[in-house]
Amino acid sequence: MKKNIIICLIVLSAFVAKAQPAKDYTDFNKWTYTLDSSRYQASQRKDYAKCMELISNWLTRYGQLSPQLQRNFATWNAVMYYNLACYNALTGQKQPALDAFKKAVEAGYKDYSSTLTDSDLDSVRDEPDFKVALQKMREKGDYPYVLKNSGAYSNGNTGLPAFTYQDAAAPELVAFRQKYKLDSVAGNGDEISKFKNLLFWVHNAVRHDGNSNNPAQVNGDSLIAICKAQNRGVNCRMMASILRDAYQAEGFKARIVTCMPKDTLDNDCHVIDVVWSDKLNKWVWMDPTFNAYLRDENGNYLNIEEVRARLISGSPVVLNDDANWNNRNKETKAEYFNYMSKNLYWLKCSIKSEWDIETGKTGKPKIDYINLYPGGFSTIHQAKQEGHTFVAYATNNPEYFWQKPE
Repeated sequence: MKKNIIICLIVLSAFVAKAQPAKDYTDFNKWTYTLDSSRYQASQRKDYAKCMELISNWLTRYGQLSPQLQRNFATWNAVMYYNLACYNALTGQKQPALDAFKKAVEAGYKDYSSTLTDSDLDSVRDEPDFKVALQKMREKGDYPYVLKNSGAYSNGNTGLPAFTYQDAAAPELVAFRQKYKLDSVAGNGDEISKFKNLLFWVHNAVRHDGNSNNPAQVNGDSLIAICKAQNRGVNCRMMASILRDAYQAEGFKARIVTCMPKDTLDNDCHVIDVVWSDKLNKWVWMDPTFNAYLRDENGNYLNIEEVRARLISGSPVVLNDDANWNNRNKETKAEYFNYMSKNLYWLKCSIKSEWDIETGKTGKPKIDYINLYPGGFSTIHQAKQEGHTFVAYATNNPEYFWQKPE
């Protein structure tokens, strides 16, 4: 199936345009959409020669862009090569099809599941070069497969600092709890009921917008206020910040967890919360973006490592029926678990869980983060990495990473 990428890339294009010289970006972007519309129409007519001519024109002009603009259109480049492979295969040109397919994979094309069933490529599917390139794609795009091959954790790195949590008596948390009547939101039920009620409240209080910029003030009150004042949404990290503050205002220990992919060129991660359950004696998964929590086949609530282990082993994981995006689109089990298989390769948490921890301020101390890596994988390749605003520590020890709050 040839990919029509006008729809799937429109959000990305609108976002990256802000960082580019307006005319260069706008001109190429407009021309690209016009060309791809013509390509799609020609494809519907099965005029594959015209399709290949249009793609060749696009690749030539893409090659003349600045390196910065090429990076912003890299996804188009990968899909154009994939489409070219399909058209060559459909017209019996095996070697050009194989060459284009290899270039698509090299350029970052990784829709592995669709490629497995794409009949356009059937004429080259048994070729050795195709199988080699497909395996390379699998190593980036078959997310359950990548996760299963992530390697085991170890018990090292035990001398790192302990995680800390803000007390509910902190003035900002008290004010937040009173302003939004969080006692009433949480309700009078058991611990898990309160976790879920606060999750639902955040999910409904603000909408998710993955392409939004981060407001200057990163705390529950400021984030809700700016969303209402500007009729805007926030990304998953900001939603998780609101929920963390709500949990801690109600006296629960909570963390924001950044869930990261293996592919270091993949800028799409996901951020959720974990909240400590005294009753269950473990952290519990709560995702305000998708109004999601997870259980096993017996109804037991799961933490991140339990979910990760079950995705690797193929054991059942149950997504709540009312999981959704912005109360508009139901989140399906297949979509959610494929997405989280990608984004559970390694994990990142701030050592401190507190109000305004990620609000930038002059003279503010650097934020300490802990990265939990599987196997021999690392993104910092050292025990400690220091940046302008942060210090990141590496560990392979999940027991340390998920230590019980003191």
